[in-house]
Amino acid sequence: MGHDFKVISPDIDEKSIRDSDPRQLTLKVANAKADAVVKKADKNSLVIASDSIVLVNNILREKPEDKEQAYEWLKELSEGAPQTIVTSLVVVNTKTGERLQGIEEGAITFGPISDNEIWEFINSKQAFNHAGGFGVQKEPFLSHTKESIGEREALIGLPKKLTQDFLLRLGLNG
Repeated sequence: MGHDFKVISPDIDEKSIRDSDPRQLTLKVANAKADAVVKKADKNSLVIASDSIVLVNNILREKPEDKEQAYEWLKELSEGAPQTIVTSLVVVNTKTGERLQGIEEGAITFGPISDNEIWEFINSKQAFNHAGGFGVQKEPFLSHTKESIGEREALIGLPKKLTQDFLLRLGLNG
């Protein structure tokens, strides 16, 4: 986009933030991330924060806690269980304090994934970096995608169209 940017880790305890509504939960976590980064950012910045969760049969899945849980979840998705991905976005103008927030949802279904591929992903430790234990853009999930609904970037974790809209609304025009 022609602008300088830097990645600043929010260093928050996401698990300490709770809400019975998964959509509100993602917004709360994204807002907490944004608040933490605003404290570290320059006073003339736009802070972009996001969070994602996965719902399977309306049951919340954040990052798996251990290898067994990761295997159970990934085995289930390899058997065709539809995954709803809820991604929240918060953009803050540190100069004006203006804050915009929104949610994008999508769904993805995978075809069969071998146990070997599942364990390879788990043992790479990547499963513990993703809500639901998987990354839409990572192998073996990328090549085993059967159906996806929604913007690809939102399924990955940062809704592109909504981000661009918020940046324009906050005065960043390319």
